Amino acid sequence: MIFILTSGAGIGLLVFVFGAAVMFFQLPSSDFMAKAFIGSRAWFERSDIFAPKKTERDLPRGATATDKPLKTFDGFTLCTFVDEDSDSCRAYLFDMRLNVQHRWGVPFSKIWPNPRHVPTPVKDSFVAFFACHLYPNGDLLVVLHALQQFTRGYGLVKLDKDSNVLWSYAAGVHHDVDVAPDGTIYAIQHDMVDSMPAGLEFIPTPCLSDSLIALTPDGELKGPPIPVLEAFRDSSYAELIQMLDLTKTKDDRSAPATEKRFDDKTRVADSLHTNTIRVLTPELAEKFPGWKAGQLLITVRTLDTIALVDTELRKVVWAARGPWHEPHGAEFLENGNLLVFDNQGVPKGSRVLEYNPRTQAFPWSYSGENWGPFFSSVRGMCQRLPNGDTLAVNSTGGEILEVNREKEVVWSYAPHRFISFGRRYTSDQVPFLPASVKPRP
Repeated sequence: MIFILTSGAGIGLLVFVFGAAVMFFQLPSSDFMAKAFIGSRAWFERSDIFAPKKTERDLPRGATATDKPLKTFDGFTLCTFVDEDSDSCRAYLFDMRLNVQHRWGVPFSKIWPNPRHVPTPVKDSFVAFFACHLYPNGDLLVVLHALQQFTRGYGLVKLDKDSNVLWSYAAGVHHDVDVAPDGTIYAIQHDMVDSMPAGLEFIPTPCLSDSLIALTPDGELKGPPIPVLEAFRDSSYAELIQMLDLTKTKDDRSAPATEKRFDDKTRVADSLHTNTIRVLTPELAEKFPGWKAGQLLITVRTLDTIALVDTELRKVVWAARGPWHEPHGAEFLENGNLLVFDNQGVPKGSRVLEYNPRTQAFPWSYSGENWGPFFSSVRGMCQRLPNGDTLAVNSTGGEILEVNREKEVVWSYAPHRFISFGRRYTSDQVPFLPASVKPRP
């Protein structure tokens, strides 16, 4: 028995060494091996995603550990979840007491009976609702992701309030979606590429490469996509992408453990991992001197960067790196600051940072004070509520917190599942609900 186990381990080691050699020396089968390593990274991330477990199979109720009605900003919270043991193709809208007031759900096979935009056959149970945009009439935009390869986007669909498919966009849309005041839909799309354009040849391929897309309200592509790598290359921030040049990177043994989560080859396999897109509205543009309505705020996990892309110039016009690492969920604030979910800015800890892009100051932050462990290795979201509180989605921790300016948790929801999306809406924002339905019954 010992011989068999030892032999098995030896064979596995030889296979690994052979694969590494193929990749390093760029032998003929290196493209195949590179794609396999990309898949293995997805599996690695997925092991974190499915850590929280719960046996309930329908309503992810969990427990409200804290609820201080006189201090909360009452509204309806829209959530999506990822769980191997339940149907992940659902979205729930519930009140402050966790009563579900509306839900949406549709299997992947009903949206695309014969999908041609995904690389392998897809089972409905291997797809999840990942991000959403809710319209006042109850229509819902949904970004779908694969579970087996969690970083892979599986498209965008618009459902009506009864979960009927209005239209679908079959491409590698992933992570986030936003809608401008004129109805234009903005999303992130990735494609597997085997070569890089001029000036970017130093980035190893094959890899996933991101583009920003605009769609009409009916789901039709509106102009050519904006490749994010080229948007950096053609800007005064081109130096930021030089960190993707493996020939110039060094093994920094003093780097924090959070920075060593992925080695360089693994990180660039998903070349940028753009995970946020937010359009600057005319109303908010007045709060950001020098920025223009219609520009797009993005976060780029691989570069540890927040950036602003001008859709007319098709390039980055502002970018910043800071104390955050692998950021997600950036948002414009009405005071002219940005809010960002900092996944790995501190060892084994996450933070929500309010950031002033003009002064580089951080007027407010939250990293689990007065609560307990606060760490989402991937994903994570944040939202500033009208009363000044902040909604923090700890995705891998499986909880949503409402935190006030004094860093007091005034409301929490812990379904003990990976939370892929969470956002709160006022009654005025969801008029499709019956008038008798209140945020706090």
